[in-house]
Amino acid sequence: MAVKKRILVKLDHQILQAYENNKLVYEFDCVTGDKDHPTEPGKFQIFRKHRTYTSKKYKVPMDYAMFFSDDGKAIHKSHVVGLSSYLKYFGIESIGSHGCVRLDEESAKKLFDWTPLHTAVEIL
Repeated sequence: MAVKKRILVKLDHQILQAYENNKLVYEFDCVTGDKDHPTEPGKFQIFRKHRTYTSKKYKVPMDYAMFFSDDGKAIHKSHVVGLSSYLKYFGIESIGSHGCVRLDEESAKKLFDWTPLHTAVEIL
């Protein structure tokens, strides 16, 4: 039987969940888009991965980047994820990314190593 992996991002809870054959493997705090640059709900897939990467548009590091949208949105490493995730969960929408899904370094590395290309990503 083929292994089926998928990633679920829950915007209302600011968490990312990773499933393998419908079994939860990882659950991480994440930070999604701010009010001016939202992370749009939808179904996507990972089509490009870079262990080290710098945003061409914002000139900031996005290590462990896994791109899921044509306009450059990715799941990637960031800083201060725990506190930002908590504040967004409680409704402070001015905090966040420019649409990307940010994870702390340890979580981003684990997810990057676990995720093959073409993994489904669903954002709710």
